[in-house]
Amino acid sequence: MRQRAWSIDINGEPYIGLQSGSTQFRCQFNIDVMAGNTISFADIRLYNMSKESSIAQGAGIVFKAGYTDNIDGIFSGLVTNVLREREPGSTEIITRLICRSGAAAYDRGSAHLTFGIGARVEEVIRALARAWPLPIDIDNAQFADDKPMATGLVVDGDIPAAMDDLAYAYKFSWLHHMGRMYVSKPEIPRKSTALRVDQFTGMIGIPEITRGPNGLGVFVSVQLNPSIMISSVIDVRSEFATYSTGNLFISQISGDASANGEYNVFAMKYSGDSHGDPWKVEIDGIRGGSKPNIVAAPTPGNGKLIWGARVDQAFRVKVREIAGRLSIDPNWLMAVMGYESGYTFSPAANNPGSSATGLIQFLESTAVGLGTTTAQLARMTAVKQLDYVESYYKTYSGRIRNLGDAYLAVLWPVAVGRPDSYVMWERDSGPYQREYALNSGLDVNQDGKITRGEAVAAVNTSYMRGQQFVR
Repeated sequence: MRQRAWSIDINGEPYIGLQSGSTQFRCQFNIDVMAGNTISFADIRLYNMSKESSIAQGAGIVFKAGYTDNIDGIFSGLVTNVLREREPGSTEIITRLICRSGAAAYDRGSAHLTFGIGARVEEVIRALARAWPLPIDIDNAQFADDKPMATGLVVDGDIPAAMDDLAYAYKFSWLHHMGRMYVSKPEIPRKSTALRVDQFTGMIGIPEITRGPNGLGVFVSVQLNPSIMISSVIDVRSEFATYSTGNLFISQISGDASANGEYNVFAMKYSGDSHGDPWKVEIDGIRGGSKPNIVAAPTPGNGKLIWGARVDQAFRVKVREIAGRLSIDPNWLMAVMGYESGYTFSPAANNPGSSATGLIQFLESTAVGLGTTTAQLARMTAVKQLDYVESYYKTYSGRIRNLGDAYLAVLWPVAVGRPDSYVMWERDSGPYQREYALNSGLDVNQDGKITRGEAVAAVNTSYMRGQQFVR
């Protein structure tokens, strides 16, 4: 009989040896692996560890998980914080490890490289990986249509910053995970052999179809399988499927749309409890070669924008330019900014009782992270503030695949790319009761839970209302 198994190494040495079944140690884990994040994150909880079994902040960690016949590393990185918590209503003590991928001491890698006119982006990426140094997973064929660099490139310093700039300019995603650099254009087919995902290989529930500017997507859960990597291709087979409502007002889904087919893995979320439900990995995939010329049934034509009559021409022009650089529909930005600003599109729009200000309701901490303050944002023109809107969204470049994602990037970024059933906040339990209280109006069915689908309904309404003000 297959049993769940896991282990932890600290600083290259076994810390908790291989555990299988419901042993004396209890472990919970949540691991996010998403190419748009550039690094992966882990939240690992160990129950009732002795105080003497300490783990130092900054220690290297490797977490392995799977089943006794298929176990391997699913996270490798650095422990950034060690917390000791008490389980609410219980005497159990939790040692909580907050981790990020990468090496010790924030080794981001540094390079001093010069590339001449005509250099190709894939050559530059490989050179940066060698300089880090990191082994790299990249398919040159995915970059065949990119033009050589017209002016060359100089890299003098931080490698991740250089990679972020290249990713933005050449529309690719990259990730530092499990000691490797993964580089991919998720919408372009990969050469990898597809791994079957169906009811016989551990699929959990029903796959959910999504559709956005990068093509047809799928969200599917399977029993934890360390063989599925961020560079994998999965072959989904299911008689039934559900549909995301995050973009139903944006593009039409053909009547014969099916979840069946091969998808490039774009993001994964591992989760499990050694004393709880079956371990799983939730996979976000994009069907290679399906990038559409989106025919938007209710979308304004001739380059016009929803809510366009509420703003001036300079604003409309800049929104289109920003959307082009971000590879998203400009109407998604208009719908989000309309809703967030109370349909005023005022750079000084303020949420009473909060620091939230402006077109996308920047919080003070967010504004400072972008090099400004909410007071300065409020004094800007709306057109000038769009520069900061772009800077904010640049972090999510390549991850926003529908209107819902565009909104959740502002409201609750961890919900970007999640299914409509994903519970964001609960009224009576969990760590986000305050967030529920602040957004209780989104709880459409008043069941004490706010799902992504309920939150997205608000911005869908903004999109629909905005069609009365097209220009």
